[in-house]
Amino acid sequence: MRSLRALAFCYLLGSVVFVGAAGGQNTKSLRSTSGAKVAYEEFGASSAGCLIILHGASGPSVPLYRDQASFFGAHGFHVLMPHYFDATGSTSPTPGNYQRWAEVAADFVSECKRQPATRKVFVVGYSLGSSVALAAGSQKVAVDAIAEWYGSLPDEFFYQMKGMPPLLILHGERDTNIPIMNAQQLVKLCEMKRLHCDHHFYSDQGHGFVGKALDDADQRTLSFFGQYLAKGEQTSATH
Repeated sequence: MRSLRALAFCYLLGSVVFVGAAGGQNTKSLRSTSGAKVAYEEFGASSAGCLIILHGASGPSVPLYRDQASFFGAHGFHVLMPHYFDATGSTSPTPGNYQRWAEVAADFVSECKRQPATRKVFVVGYSLGSSVALAAGSQKVAVDAIAEWYGSLPDEFFYQMKGMPPLLILHGERDTNIPIMNAQQLVKLCEMKRLHCDHHFYSDQGHGFVGKALDDADQRTLSFFGQYLAKGEQTSATH
């Protein structure tokens, strides 16, 4: 069993406003490109690796997402978890909402890049958040890698696809919410477009990972991001 990790917080500079607390977390906000005030939670100390976590359809209050944010924060990432539903006031996965949520993801990429310590920016999405991450990635959002956990690429973004950052695809073969076929199609898309993608399918998992599969998914995500973080450190060391 995994234990909960201690949470550490650091304050961002710039266009960030303190707005209160939610679930025991200091919650801040920034103004999105569309003008909406989007709350977010921050985990971990300032770091070369900035990670944006995109929650699923149940919203950011689900304990899993703060546990995951704490986990990655404890493993050296500066983590931002935006409450991206704030940008639309709706949780419905419509084409218009996906567009607005993808824009929010891009806004938080820019926020990461404003931090002096940041060298690499990553995104991990869960379920609906994974679909948002893929939508943003398909529009060439400037991140170094994406880990998508049991999501799918929205159809409208498939037809408007401009590219995709390096991608880790993790999915359960027993998923009846977003069936494994979606992940398999994504793998085929990677092959067709010659994208850099890794994948792993869990034969005993449904929609969401538990137990050893969750631990394994965390380690695969750390390893995948670590490849690109290491490349950035090697490049900076030569300058």
